[in-house]
Amino acid sequence: MKVLSMLLAGLTVGYAISDIRPSYSLLSRTAEFGSFWAIVNGLTVVALAACAAAVALARASARAVTVVAIAAVLVVVFQTVGTVPGMVGDWAVAVGAGALLGSAAVLSGQHRAAQATLSVAVLGAGLLGGALDAVLQANDGPVFVWDVVGAEDDVRPQRAIAMVIIASVAAIALFLAQRNQVLQPHEPRKVLLVGLPLPIAAGVLSWIAAGHEPRSAEWLGAFAGMTVLALIAAFALPGRDGRVLLALFAGSAAALGSFGLAAGDSAQLAASVGLLIVGAGIGYRWPQLYVGLGGLFVIAVAKVLESQFDLPESAQFVLPLVTAYVLVSALSTAPGSLALSLPALFTMALPVTVISAGYIPSLSSDVAVAARTTEPDHLVLSVAGLVVVVVVTGACALLRRR
Repeated sequence: MKVLSMLLAGLTVGYAISDIRPSYSLLSRTAEFGSFWAIVNGLTVVALAACAAAVALARASARAVTVVAIAAVLVVVFQTVGTVPGMVGDWAVAVGAGALLGSAAVLSGQHRAAQATLSVAVLGAGLLGGALDAVLQANDGPVFVWDVVGAEDDVRPQRAIAMVIIASVAAIALFLAQRNQVLQPHEPRKVLLVGLPLPIAAGVLSWIAAGHEPRSAEWLGAFAGMTVLALIAAFALPGRDGRVLLALFAGSAAALGSFGLAAGDSAQLAASVGLLIVGAGIGYRWPQLYVGLGGLFVIAVAKVLESQFDLPESAQFVLPLVTAYVLVSALSTAPGSLALSLPALFTMALPVTVISAGYIPSLSSDVAVAARTTEPDHLVLSVAGLVVVVVVTGACALLRRR
């Protein structure tokens, strides 16, 4: 039941993350993409809320943490079905998703299976949730709708149905799994020290990168800054806790070169989910962090060769398996560090920023499409990801010697 509760909580968090636009400001509706106000976006707030929740609940009882987790589940699902529209709803889902992630990480404790399940669920739902929506909306079958309060145009019926089902079962599972549990308190000071500045600094660097093409010195400087930031944060956390953060950033760097997890249609979506599960299972049974990091290095090299010689894309399809393997191999870790590390995959990587910067909304009011304005330099992206994987692998080796 504990593993099931972490699975459902992770899916709820990840699904909320996949619906958050990383460049959308939570301070100003009129802020343009790349403006300074975009630093305070949904992903940054999720990361800050997750860190704050993990620290605040570090020494609370299991009952209190469970109440916070269930309340956060309800906040996320209410916003999803349109009950909390507008900017208030945007803040609510960001804070709610962060609070749920932080409390779920605390409830997972040092239980490695629960930690792995929570991590892979957040990773999978966060990166594949948008593709799942696209597959559902492309279906010619019946569409289910109901009346909602607020901006109905902002509500996706399929997502709302899925979220109501997942959230309802998640709340029940969280209660049943934790009703007789006694939590072990953890040390929150270093988590607070690293967790609060990390997403803010990452947001500033993303803002710098957003206004420049990936081949420019400013963009590469921002990416290098994120690498340095990840290294500093990893060394500020002890041992395995720091390696989790680096493993996630290495996965982000490899995804940068291959443009994320492949999920163009229902078959690819199913394959990506299957590869995530298989990779997590192998990592749980035979955890070898450096084997996984070597796999990410091979993926980055393959992407460089594909970009240089116009070879057919192939490496990105094994990325879900290798990323899940690396993540699970790096566990177990302290609950507070887990809550800090998971949002780092989304806040400290630049793929969403670079890809979003290449699109502008359609000027047509009746066509929901986007037009490509600039083509990111695939070779530069791939080489940057390759360098980062090498750097964080060396850093993981140094952390292991500490």
